[in-house]
Amino acid sequence: MSALDYVTGPALEQGHDVALYAPRMFRREARRRGVEFHRAGTDWTCDPGVQQAASGIWQESGNASFNRYVFGRLWPDQAEAKARDLLAAWTRSRPDLVIAECSDLGAHLAAKVLRLPVLAADNGLGPVLLDLWDTDIAPALTPLFKQHGQDTPALPPMLTPAPVPWFYETPPASARAVRRTTAGDRTALPDWLDRSPSARPLVYASLGTLTTAMSGLRTVVEDMYREIMAALSAIDCDAIVSAGDLAEHMQSTDPRITVVKHVPQPALLHRADLFVTHGGRASLLDAVQGATPVLGMGILGDQPDNTATFARRGLGRALELTATRDEIAEAMTAVLGDSSYGAAMASANAELSQLPPLDLAELRDGTGA
Repeated sequence: MSALDYVTGPALEQGHDVALYAPRMFRREARRRGVEFHRAGTDWTCDPGVQQAASGIWQESGNASFNRYVFGRLWPDQAEAKARDLLAAWTRSRPDLVIAECSDLGAHLAAKVLRLPVLAADNGLGPVLLDLWDTDIAPALTPLFKQHGQDTPALPPMLTPAPVPWFYETPPASARAVRRTTAGDRTALPDWLDRSPSARPLVYASLGTLTTAMSGLRTVVEDMYREIMAALSAIDCDAIVSAGDLAEHMQSTDPRITVVKHVPQPALLHRADLFVTHGGRASLLDAVQGATPVLGMGILGDQPDNTATFARRGLGRALELTATRDEIAEAMTAVLGDSSYGAAMASANAELSQLPPLDLAELRDGTGA
């Protein structure tokens, strides 16, 4: 849900009725944000067999093969079920505007069939989808589109919560960059974190939730966390490690390192001096808004390219996920000891904050049906 906060937040603030049509797993997060929820599609990403197959491909053949399998094959395969549910729901209650994640291929089709104005919201997968569109995604979707009397599949005009050149070498057609917002419950520090800082720098480490949810990747990610924690023990810092369900297995004997399941990341990144991250789009933009330099260790999907891009822009450093504790400690020390990274992040934050706000009425009127 955090990937859509830049859409749902402004929509609610502007007085619009907002409804999320998604698998059941998103019900709680929708309600936390005050968004009406309707079930659509299936929780197929939670299927252990799917997770095992996808992580097995990543382990055996690498990230490019993983992306082709997951985003070029599995996502198009699931478009029919989502489109069917949405066609039924939107025929009964017709929305004025559809903003669907760029990877929500079934929603794009349903909106097109019903002639609804539709935009694709970049959730970080935009570059991956564009890379696979002509070779994998469009051919896989074409029979379904023809079944509904539609032309060749194409991504709707794109919304993205960052300057377009940050993540796209070749900008997608009709891309519009808009100001990024985050949910209110992610911007307040809990009491145990809202404390006076020590004289030591604060390092925050998190490798996201997707990889720890995939059973075939848990061992890889757990090994990465252990190397990161060993590196943290070797340098002069305080640290908070957010490890999700792995946290109970990752407790540290070093009193300077606190291991937790979850923290309100955007709030913490306003306090941290360095963010060790898997490089998901939302996490990197949280870092920019906190003006916190990053040490990126991309794992899958868009993450390796994202971390490489941020390193090229001088916003931090990037390491391979196989980096040793000594290499990680050296990179941490280098970023913490070089003020140019913080200055570059402050500049990026200023650029991000200057993006125009999202105006839903303007989008609806300008998109057409």
